[in-house]
Amino acid sequence: MKRKIWRRLLAAAAVTAAATGCALWLEPRQLTVRTARAEIPGITRPFRAVFFTDTHFGRLYSPARAERLVRVINDLEPDLVLFGGDLLDNYARDKELLDLEALAGTLEEIRAPMGKFAVWGNHDHGGGASRVYEEILAAGGFQTLRNQNVLLEEYNLRLAGYDDLMAGQRDPRGYQLPEGPFTIALSHEPAVALSLTCPGGCWLLAGHTHGGQVGIPLLAEAVLPPGSGPFRKGRYSREDIGTGEPLEMYVSSGVGMTHLPLRIFNLPEVVAMDFIPGTPETEEADTPIAAKESYN
Repeated sequence: MKRKIWRRLLAAAAVTAAATGCALWLEPRQLTVRTARAEIPGITRPFRAVFFTDTHFGRLYSPARAERLVRVINDLEPDLVLFGGDLLDNYARDKELLDLEALAGTLEEIRAPMGKFAVWGNHDHGGGASRVYEEILAAGGFQTLRNQNVLLEEYNLRLAGYDDLMAGQRDPRGYQLPEGPFTIALSHEPAVALSLTCPGGCWLLAGHTHGGQVGIPLLAEAVLPPGSGPFRKGRYSREDIGTGEPLEMYVSSGVGMTHLPLRIFNLPEVVAMDFIPGTPETEEADTPIAAKESYN
């Protein structure tokens, strides 16, 4: 009997050690590319948008990993690159570890002929990061959208970018998009989907949740930060969102970590979406978000 008990204890200890090692060392160092295709009425040319978010560079996620991230993004040959905020984890705490000039230089290497755009996250407002955030991104070739719209006439496409829902300056009327072309909207928090009106149709890309960071059912939902709404990660249809708007959304689990230096059952990710000219009748051709490959 004692031997059986010891064997069970040893087995439990081995499983715990393996899970801890995976959470601390294996999963945080992987990077998965997720891909999808969507047929969009009204756009005039196909294009690929690559979306990444929540890098949280600092003590928990080394800025040295930015080089691999940029290499993965460029390998996807994007036309448009979008960043969802939370570039740095805690600038006041980690500023001695951060070479901001080098980080901006690495971001500048991202190639995207349609442009590179970003929005503010709550960590970009806090910890003194608000003084350096836009400067870093501008040096890296990104235009930061703060409750602004940009029209890409060649594609008959609107980009809309919103300030952070929790820490930024915002006007509720700013979530009411005008009539016009299809819109790709960027917001750090996915709860914006519950307020967004988009008569011309819209895809919203968001982050913030980290997918719960620890992807254990029930626990992941319990630790979602304010601003998540009922959304954790993945693709949400207009029926899932439930506002009646012609709106779909993808919530990314992001790249980095915050609060705890671990991930489990929740790989870091970059999202590549191919937008194809179509009609409402071809909407069924949309493909679900799927994992393509992982980079260690």
